[in-house]
Amino acid sequence: MLRSNAQVDTVFVGLASMPSRQESLRQVVEALLPQVSEMGVYLNNYEVVPEFLKHPKIRVARSQKYGDVRDNGKFFFLDKTSATFYATVDDDIYYPENYIDELVRVTKLLGATNAVGVHAALYPKPVKRLLSSRQLRHFSHASAALTPADMLGTGTLLFNRKYWQLSYSEIGKPGMADVWFAVAAAKRGFGLWSIAREENWMHALEQEEESNLFREGKQNDSVQVAALTAARIGSTREELLERIVRNPAASRDFSLDTATSLGFAAERLGLPIIQLSRLRFFSSAFVAHKRETNVAATFAPGVTHAEYVEQLLQRAAGIRDAAQLSFENAYFEALCGVDEKDLAEYQLRDKHYLATRFTQ
Repeated sequence: MLRSNAQVDTVFVGLASMPSRQESLRQVVEALLPQVSEMGVYLNNYEVVPEFLKHPKIRVARSQKYGDVRDNGKFFFLDKTSATFYATVDDDIYYPENYIDELVRVTKLLGATNAVGVHAALYPKPVKRLLSSRQLRHFSHASAALTPADMLGTGTLLFNRKYWQLSYSEIGKPGMADVWFAVAAAKRGFGLWSIAREENWMHALEQEEESNLFREGKQNDSVQVAALTAARIGSTREELLERIVRNPAASRDFSLDTATSLGFAAERLGLPIIQLSRLRFFSSAFVAHKRETNVAATFAPGVTHAEYVEQLLQRAAGIRDAAQLSFENAYFEALCGVDEKDLAEYQLRDKHYLATRFTQ
């Protein structure tokens, strides 16, 4: 009999919980256990281990033995598993039945040096405040395309454990797990990405209110800001575009909605616009990646890949002019003249994005 050399994907999910969240923890465990190879649950201050955690696929660690490590418990099992992928989740979020499969799929698409998530934030450089100076993509909100991030919420995170070689010792002071993972990514020069999803693909299991960690971050974020600043975390518009263009999958995915969203986020953060003369450093690489798709591009008569990419870059750069509306009208008309099954994925999203804009 021939042996298959195909590697089976194994996924370990780690989470931490406190006693007041026992019921939502049960719902999270029930949703995710069928999706993963193993699960590790760190119980902070639970007097007893809940019955639903007594399962052959579940490992339990308790604060009575290892201390109350708060959100760091999500990463406690890093050095105790041989799984290919490691996911960290929260004990109060609804996770859909395709959650793990979707994050694994996107991670493979982007490459093993990239981590993916749903809850994500962008920061200016240097970081000024942890919570008030960021542009947040909340896990419950829709996002049309892959977008780069400076920080991922560790309640919605997955990465290639074997490639990252992340150790639990890299997760420092408790209460800052998101920060420590962002620092670990920056130290490695690895990418963080927020995935595309529909509205309410994920949502809070209980009435959302400020957590203890959120309140602490609002009151005193000096330690977090110092850690992010030391790791040089934060973005300029050029750095955001560079992250996209350096990843072929993200570059092929780049479209009008992505570029507009990126430009909006940069504007909210107060990032300076990119001068038109500097956009040429990105143009040719984007054009090359767009041509890698197997579907012939559809543009208005006389428009080339280079001119289309120029439109994308201007939106991301924060440049607006009257010609953009004319381009959109002619482009939308051309897209409407082609069967949707014959459109590349990024152009299908362009069509839906423009249709929404023109009907508002």
